[in-house]
Amino acid sequence: EGEHAAAAVTAGLSMTGLRAANFSSGQGIAYMHESLYAAVGKRLTYVLNIGARAMTKSTLNVHAGHDDYHAIDDTGFFQLFAKKAQHVADLNIIAHRIAELSLTPGAIAQDGFLTTHLIESLLLPERELIKEYLGRPDDIINTPTPAQKLIYGPTRRRIPELWDVDNPVMAGIVQNQDSYMQSVAAQRPFFFDHIKELADKAFEEYYQLTGRRYERVMTYRAEDADYLILGQGSVVPSAEVVVDYLRKTRGIKVGVVNLVMFRPFPADLIGRAIKGKKGVAVLERLDQPWAVDLPLMREIRAPVSKCQENGRDPERPAFLGLDSYVHADDAPPLYSGSFGMGSRDLQPEGLIAAIENMLPNGKRKKLFYLSIDFIRPKAISPKQQIHQEAIEQDYPHVRELALHGSENPNLMPKGAITVRFHSIGGWGAITTGKNLAMTLYELLGFDIRANPKYGSEKKGQPTTYFLSAAPEPIRLNCEYTFVDVVMSPDPNVFTHSNPVFGLK
Repeated sequence: EGEHAAAAVTAGLSMTGLRAANFSSGQGIAYMHESLYAAVGKRLTYVLNIGARAMTKSTLNVHAGHDDYHAIDDTGFFQLFAKKAQHVADLNIIAHRIAELSLTPGAIAQDGFLTTHLIESLLLPERELIKEYLGRPDDIINTPTPAQKLIYGPTRRRIPELWDVDNPVMAGIVQNQDSYMQSVAAQRPFFFDHIKELADKAFEEYYQLTGRRYERVMTYRAEDADYLILGQGSVVPSAEVVVDYLRKTRGIKVGVVNLVMFRPFPADLIGRAIKGKKGVAVLERLDQPWAVDLPLMREIRAPVSKCQENGRDPERPAFLGLDSYVHADDAPPLYSGSFGMGSRDLQPEGLIAAIENMLPNGKRKKLFYLSIDFIRPKAISPKQQIHQEAIEQDYPHVRELALHGSENPNLMPKGAITVRFHSIGGWGAITTGKNLAMTLYELLGFDIRANPKYGSEKKGQPTTYFLSAAPEPIRLNCEYTFVDVVMSPDPNVFTHSNPVFGLK
């Protein structure tokens, strides 16, 4: 069975009053897309886990990308994005809480391979915590919203049973012209508009139980920042490290905005977070042809425009809950960047480039790509040189689409041990790396981060594995350019790789 059938099975479990979850990614999300609309309309409460992957476009790629995540942003699912394994664990539990309070299904995403296959330290939520926070599906709870009280009364089952032989109801009927629009439009005031407050409540309740705080929008050193990097997923921890570095070494006041909740879009929090900044770089792990802006940028421009409209008459704002941009410089310059499609590696240099682009003496490119070259700085052959000259003659601005930073610093924490394995597919290097990582964690209590550089290589082809361990949290998410140790069981490693590259 395919993902479309899997979505139907998950919906069936939810309709019988069970706590259900689904796991998919990439083309699987697109395949089940049709079923997601109906899950929302039936007020189901399941959670869809997405290992966010690039879609097949010019070629097949199974690695990280946000095409699948944004493919469902019109379905009515609320959407969350985790930046690391700890957030995946916690946000999954919180997502069930939001879904069961709001009677709306949700999606929780993490970057494919870069987070899904990464070995890193985390605190697994205890069974007792989950029981206290979520309760049982058959618990009777106070009905949380007025609209739900009209349907269920003052109390209801935590997860309502739509399929119940003792209390049969009609669901999924056909509606004609006289009623279909009413049922669709009614979802906004009676259900969707409650999700923001219910999400904030769920985040706060989880914080009270665990001490781990989550919000629809989370910021890092953004309050006094002049410039912001805004993104979602595994790029956020790397951006935080770069922010610390640039503040310390150059005195540039930079901050990070982590868009934890994408649907419903947190326009109220975004409008306040970016107000009055000198520049905001919105980084997205995808590209969309023919769109005026990429998905995050489209959403961010909307509250900026509404805040400006509020500013025209701040005494009677047109959009309640949103800030008012009274002065022209309250609306920050926005810069749109694509990065990391298909798990393309993003070094600190790329993030530095995005920040340098916004500075007074920067290029101020409104649309750019990180970590690629449209024109190679140095051609590897005369024939390539001829081709590049022809391209640049016909497309004179293509070189400027790619940005590069002025430096690529080593941003691993103090006391970190960084290891790179070079091996051959099928020789067991992945297992060796995993075992070493777990040994460092169990014996020394180190924070660990380990993952192979996954690819399409077959057995017998060169492979690379990265491992790091440190006495403090490791936030950098990229291939390690600077390494302390290189290990290889392959006697021919120098014939196909440069194992000493980056060795300290």
